[in-house]
Amino acid sequence: MQKLLLQHFGFIFFAAIFGFCNAQKAEPASNQSGSSIAGENLPYDLQNPSLTINLVNESLKEISGLSPSDSAGFYLAIADERGEVFLIDGERGGAVVHQVLFREKGDFEGVEMVGQTIWAAKSNGDLFEITNWKKSAPEVVEYNTSLKKSNDVEGLAYDPWRKALLLACKENPDSAGNRGVWVFNLTTKSLDPAPAYTIDPEEVNKMLPYSENEKHDFFSPSAIALHPKSKDVYVISTALKRLVVLDYKSGQIKHVHRLDKKLLPQPEGLSFDAAGNLFIGSEGKKGEGLLLKFDYKRNK
Repeated sequence: MQKLLLQHFGFIFFAAIFGFCNAQKAEPASNQSGSSIAGENLPYDLQNPSLTINLVNESLKEISGLSPSDSAGFYLAIADERGEVFLIDGERGGAVVHQVLFREKGDFEGVEMVGQTIWAAKSNGDLFEITNWKKSAPEVVEYNTSLKKSNDVEGLAYDPWRKALLLACKENPDSAGNRGVWVFNLTTKSLDPAPAYTIDPEEVNKMLPYSENEKHDFFSPSAIALHPKSKDVYVISTALKRLVVLDYKSGQIKHVHRLDKKLLPQPEGLSFDAAGNLFIGSEGKKGEGLLLKFDYKRNK
């Protein structure tokens, strides 16, 4: 009888230890990797940029928008407080090779090149169409959309499949309300009546919970870009240091990734080149803007 009891309690002890080990293994992968995945892996190693450029131009200390240009290796950037676009040579240490001043003042948050035309967005939703920009006096047409200052446009991207611009809105960063991504049709030069995508900050937090040392901020878009290969919609948030990837058709969140605040103190610009390499522009801690490149690694 005593032997049976010892065997019985030995089995319970073993089962308890086995269950404890399994529970330890069952920790969410996001706690270890800094990301939450629904579907395939993110095709970038966001801990290891292949190139880091310090933007020494004083005007780009507060870089707020980034776009590929019509020339490989060159990028457009824009900064807060002035309507001026900078053409940056990514192969020569971020040297500014051309500047386009189209407005003296304004809270400009996004820039995008479509063909030979440059588009710029203000935080209140106004859009500026800039042509003949290689001349000393570019031609500028302003479009007033139905968006307001309270929507707080922070990101601008070209959607080649819709033939439209996407405007990502920060909204109220202290609220958990949905963040909208709106469509500006380049054929009709008008804003669609409803957003194409909405991002629920609470869903972002469920997929990738706060870490112990993080402020409990809400996801609030600061930049947007479309992947040239997968068509996925990439949106970053400075407030929470998150990258969210949306499915182009459904708008569902496919991936949430925690950004490294040491690498990207204040990410405000997002862009891809034709090969799918990712570029992120950020304000830097030392007073210089940053441009980081992350190589595209096609999922197998």
